[in-house]
Amino acid sequence: MSLDRYTVLGTVFAFVAPVLLFAQIEHGGTPLSISAGKKLSPVATIQLPPVDVAALKMQDLILDQDKSIPWRFGYNHLVDIGIGTCGDWTDLPNGDRVWRAGIQSKGALSINLEFHEFDIPAGAQVFVVNEWSEFIGSFTRENDPNGAHVLGVQPIRGDKITVEYRVPAGMKPGRLRIGQVTHAYRDVQRFAKGLGDSGSCNNNTICPLGSGWENQIGSVAMIVVGGSGICTGQLINNCANNGTPYFLTANHCTGGGVSTWVFRFNWESPACTPTTNGPTTQTVSGASLLASNSASDVALLQLNSTPPAAYGIYYTGWDKSGTFSTQQTCIHHPSGDIKKITRDNNAPGQSTVNLGNGNAQCWRIFNWESGTTEGGSSGSGLWDQNKRLIGQLYGGTASCSNNIDDYFGRFDISFPFLTTWLGSCGNTLDGYDPNAPTVSLDAQLNAINAFSGTTCTSTANPVAVVRNGGTITLTSFTLNYQLNGGGLQTLNWSGSLTTGNTVNVNLAAQTLVSGSNNLVVTVTAPN
Repeated sequence: MSLDRYTVLGTVFAFVAPVLLFAQIEHGGTPLSISAGKKLSPVATIQLPPVDVAALKMQDLILDQDKSIPWRFGYNHLVDIGIGTCGDWTDLPNGDRVWRAGIQSKGALSINLEFHEFDIPAGAQVFVVNEWSEFIGSFTRENDPNGAHVLGVQPIRGDKITVEYRVPAGMKPGRLRIGQVTHAYRDVQRFAKGLGDSGSCNNNTICPLGSGWENQIGSVAMIVVGGSGICTGQLINNCANNGTPYFLTANHCTGGGVSTWVFRFNWESPACTPTTNGPTTQTVSGASLLASNSASDVALLQLNSTPPAAYGIYYTGWDKSGTFSTQQTCIHHPSGDIKKITRDNNAPGQSTVNLGNGNAQCWRIFNWESGTTEGGSSGSGLWDQNKRLIGQLYGGTASCSNNIDDYFGRFDISFPFLTTWLGSCGNTLDGYDPNAPTVSLDAQLNAINAFSGTTCTSTANPVAVVRNGGTITLTSFTLNYQLNGGGLQTLNWSGSLTTGNTVNVNLAAQTLVSGSNNLVVTVTAPN
């Protein structure tokens, strides 16, 4: 008896305009390694040299104490794996061509990679697939909006992957070359071991300490720097309040360039205790360095892509006055862990310190009353009692066992180097919420749950996630949905959905066909 595989893909349309959901701004599709299955011949696997994990961990005993460098989680293999050097090409009946290369770094908890040449034609797709048929992608030429022709790809679990590149019929293949593969010997996805690898005194952002700080928490992202390191940073508002994806972090994190950095938003525990995993796929790849300065250890970047509104991100406000605050809050990813929040209830000091990266004028936190910072927290913001950014982490000695002396580069010192981009609008600027309601009625379709990936069953039970993006309560709307261009189905919802909240609506069970399936859902007629 044969077993058919059913690939289900959700296409989201919303009222008034489409809302498209992608991770690392992925562009849909399913790799042939999964959808074609055994129809493709096995691909040769490139074995990377063994990694001396014991030696790396011995070094980490010292390096982990230094917050003025990125927190290391992996070992970078420099490689030259591209469509002109290795791998296998397959010609498909419709004229498309597929290149595949297997890569293994034995013992890796996850693998991430950098394309040092990423110049592909329109319609071409790149995927990364692991041995459990989990995949990320597709990546297309839209992932290279600035024409830098490089791309960093987020970690995927396991020690063996297949990179797949599909070129449409009649198209020249362009250029595609992997220059670096990172063997993760520490678990930045939390697949192999439990959460909470940072100090036990740290607070998950969902805990009571984070109440009222949801916007600032939404601005913060964990950064994969140089393929093998972790820093933290945050989206920052500008005087035009226009959602330009400016991102502030520490200057000391930028060695080696920022073009292949991967920014992970919303990696947060949904529970205060015990810590549980959150989404690891809400990422953006690549940035440009606009300004950096060691005088306050600051770096201002612009992300290559604007994070989708569905990420629920926020652009933090700031205070450049240099006024002493009365309370300080830090939001960060210590030791590459899930997002945490830390509080100091006393006024800071001012210090000029040199932690190995030059003299920097800093706010000094004498001691934290709740939580701490660690390696990986570098670049994380410091907010005053008014929830405005006043600095970013340079370094210090604070830890759960000795919670004193952290240093944050002062935003008032940084601002003259940033004003070209942030603008001139007084000493303070409040944050910008791109999801703030602007119309009275706005029913938004945020997702179609349980309708993506691959299944061996012949039915699916999709769930539409609808958000009220308007200023008044939604009491009704209509969902229209259509599978594979078939008959139109309608569902009328009624209830009470207040501003900013979501509701899950169960659609009728869908009978799938073998191969790819596409479900189009539209939400209309709010109230």
